[in-house]
Amino acid sequence: MAVTLQKWGNSVGVRLPKPMLEQVGLEAGAQVEVLVEGSHLVIRRKRLKLADLLAQCNPENRPDPIDFGPTVGREII
Repeated sequence: MAVTLQKWGNSVGVRLPKPMLEQVGLEAGAQVEVLVEGSHLVIRRKRLKLADLLAQCNPENRPDPIDFGPTVGREII
């Protein structure tokens, strides 16, 4: 799908159609990563890390850690 780059202040932005965002499960306000891969711009969903999410918790409501054993699969990343 072709879209037009638009000037917003000192920046340039791209507007994405709502059906396209719904197709990938994103909505306005979502944080994404923008990368350059070769000659392509790539927009991808920001990967959340548990440590970053827990850092946002207040100490009084932070859960106690639970030991589920050694890491396996994709959680090793």
